[in-house]
Amino acid sequence: MNLLTVSNLTKRYRRGGKTIAAVDDISFHIEPGETLALAGPSGSGKSTIARLVLRLIEPDAGHIEFEGNDFLALSGAALRQRRARLQMVFQDPLAAFNPRSTVARLLDDPLRIHGIAARAERPRRIAALLERVGLAADLAPRAIHEISGGQRQRVAIARAIATKPSLIVLDEAVSALDVSVRGQILELLLDLQRQERIAYLFISHDLGVVRAIAHRVVLLEAGEIAECGDARTVIDAPQSAIGKALVAAAPRLNRTRP
Repeated sequence: MNLLTVSNLTKRYRRGGKTIAAVDDISFHIEPGETLALAGPSGSGKSTIARLVLRLIEPDAGHIEFEGNDFLALSGAALRQRRARLQMVFQDPLAAFNPRSTVARLLDDPLRIHGIAARAERPRRIAALLERVGLAADLAPRAIHEISGGQRQRVAIARAIATKPSLIVLDEAVSALDVSVRGQILELLLDLQRQERIAYLFISHDLGVVRAIAHRVVLLEAGEIAECGDARTVIDAPQSAIGKALVAAAPRLNRTRP
């Protein structure tokens, strides 16, 4: 059974008296433990799809099924409970989080909000989360703005896995990092996936990164699917014009996903 099934998803906006389809009749699925990448240029609808899947915005049409439930039909406590299984890592943690918050506070919030750990146990859980993403436990009292970009992204991943999700949406999560740090974060994500069977919806404009981490890829252009399939097959021999343009712009990576 698919973990996530998106069917005929559509989102339109009114701009300057005109109706623009940011996402137009999009369908895809993700299996447990799989990485599906959404790739395309700026304005292709990638981030809008992410927000729709997370229900940060509501679609104009379409259906989303998550873990066998009609996700769009959920509300109140049922929606909050299901959201613990669906998390997100943003491109810029400083924009996503209060920059004055400490690392401990950021990791404490999901444990507290979702009732995962009692107050007395949460410091131990926070230390374990930090160690799981390759950070020292003594980083906990530091303010998020005091640590490096790579460390901040590891904290964001730790926060995402705190609720033991089955799916994490990663929206350009490595695009702001330098090449060496980017590789380390990709390796961390792959390691977490192997051990926890977490599925990823991985959003990127960079097909070099997509080829390194994704099992399948959906190429988007102007809110529509231009091409989709096995990531290596699509990237090695793109059939669409936008696929060829993205491949031409991608840096070459030596590592490919097994």
